[in-house]
Amino acid sequence: MQFYEKLDFLMNILNTTNSALSLYVNLDASHISRLRRGKRSAVKDENSLRLMAEYFSRRCSDDYQRKALADTLGIDSLSLDTCNSSQLIMRWLMDEKNEGAKKIENFLNQISNISARPIASEPANILPTIASTADTEIYFGLEGKRLAVEYFLSDVLAQKQSQTLLLYSDEPTDWMTADREFATKWAALMIQALSKGTRIKIIHTVSRDLDEMLNAISQWMPLYMSGLIEPYYYPKKKDGIFKRTLFIAPNTSAITSSTTGDMINKAANFYTKNKEAVWALTEEFNQYISLCNPLMKIFTSYEKTSYIDTLLEFEKEKGNCIIITESLSLLTMPEAVASSFTPRIMDKTLNYYELAKNRMANFQQQLQDNSFFEIIRIFDGEKIKNGEVKISSSDMLSGEEAFYTLDEYISHLENIQHLMNTYPNFNVYLTKELIESQYMVYVKENLGAIIAKTSAPSVAFAFNESNLTAGFWDYLISLISKKAYRYPNKKKSSDKLREYISSLKLYK
Repeated sequence: MQFYEKLDFLMNILNTTNSALSLYVNLDASHISRLRRGKRSAVKDENSLRLMAEYFSRRCSDDYQRKALADTLGIDSLSLDTCNSSQLIMRWLMDEKNEGAKKIENFLNQISNISARPIASEPANILPTIASTADTEIYFGLEGKRLAVEYFLSDVLAQKQSQTLLLYSDEPTDWMTADREFATKWAALMIQALSKGTRIKIIHTVSRDLDEMLNAISQWMPLYMSGLIEPYYYPKKKDGIFKRTLFIAPNTSAITSSTTGDMINKAANFYTKNKEAVWALTEEFNQYISLCNPLMKIFTSYEKTSYIDTLLEFEKEKGNCIIITESLSLLTMPEAVASSFTPRIMDKTLNYYELAKNRMANFQQQLQDNSFFEIIRIFDGEKIKNGEVKISSSDMLSGEEAFYTLDEYISHLENIQHLMNTYPNFNVYLTKELIESQYMVYVKENLGAIIAKTSAPSVAFAFNESNLTAGFWDYLISLISKKAYRYPNKKKSSDKLREYISSLKLYK
C-alpha cells in the first residue's frame, strides 16, 4: 500500500473526516483530501506523521476497528495497546517500500536464516517408496504427482551409480509445497540423492511473478548450497497456455505431464521406466535447455576462486551501482586496515592484496562515469569496541569470520569520507534502520547482481536475469529513497559520517 492508500484506509475504518484530522495535525482539510487521493506526495514531516498516528491511535477504540488495524499491521490485536499503537501506526505510514521490495526483503531474511549445509551431516533416513515394476504407470491429480515423484526419487536412490537429474516444470508448485508432510519427505529424498553424488540441472520459470520466482528459489536454497545444482531459465516470453513438467533420471526413469489452465488437479502424470521413452524425454529436455541461459552461478566457500573471478568480472562492467553489506564494503577498505586484519584470518592461500588491488582499479574506473552508492548501517560504538562487527565477506573469502577492532573500523570510515571528497560519483547513505545484517546485496542497474549470505555457512549467487536484477535494485532504492538516490545531498551525508566518526572516538 502507498501512503495515500494507508491514510484513506485509516480514515475510513476510524470514520474520520478531513476537517477533523486537519484540526489535530495543523494541515488544511483540502490538503488532506488531496493526500487521500494520491494527488500530493506522502507526508515526510515526522511531527505531522506523529500527530496523525496519535490521532488514529486514540480513535481506534471499537473491537472491529482494532482487529482491522491489527490485521493490516500484521500483529495480534491483543498487542495493540495504547502505549505502542501510535508508534506502530507511524512506522507503517512511513514505510514506503513497495511490494516488490518487501518480497526481496523477506527472501533475504529467509536465506540469512539457513544454518547448515544440507549434506554436510548424515541425511535424514527417509525410507524410499517401492514403485510398481510396470513399464509405465499413470497417476492422476496432485496426489498422483506426489506419488510419482516419490517413486522417481526412490528409484534414483536405488541406483549404485550417480547421475544428473533433469528437472523442469512451469506448472503451479502447490503439489510440492501445499502438503507439509510431502514437502518434508521430498526434501529429505532430494538431500539423500545429493549426498550420493547426484547432480541436478533445473530450468526455472522466470515468467512467474517476482514473489513466486523468489519462493521457488527459496525452496531450492538449502539444496543450492550443496554446490551440485545448475539452474537455468528460458529468456524469451511464452504464452503460458500449455504447461509442462519433465523430471528425468536419464539412466532410470522419468515423469511427464502436460496441463492447460488450472487442470493440474485432474492431470495425468506419466511415470515411465521404458528406456526408449526416457531417452526421448531426455532429448526433449536437452533441446530445450540449449535455448536457455544460466539463471545464476552459485558459490560456497569451497568455490572461492570461482567466486573471486566472477566478482572481478562483475566489477569490470560499467553501470550505476548500489551495495549494502553486513558492515562496510571491502572496496572502500584502506590498505592499513587490510594489513591489520589479514594476519587474523585462517586461509593464508588468499592473496588478498592482489585481489584488493584489482578491485580498487575497477572501482576507480567505475567512478569515472557511473554513480556508486554504499548503504552504511550505523552501529552502536560499544558493539564495535567489543569486536562484534564483522568484516564484510570474511567468511566467504577466507574460511573464517574476522571482526573489526574499533581503530580499524574508524580508519575504514575515515577512508570512506576521503573517497567521498575525492570522487563526485561516490555517495554513501547512513541508516539507523534495523537492517538484517547477514547478507550482501550488490547490484548494477540493468546489468546483474551478486547476493551473498555472509553468515556461516556462507554462499553467494551471481545472476543477470532482468526481472531479478530489477527487483533487487528496487529494494536497495527503497532503502535509500528515490529522492535521496536521484538528488544525493553529499554535504549532509559527509556531515553525518563525520559526526558518526567523532561519536565512535569517544569509546577509545
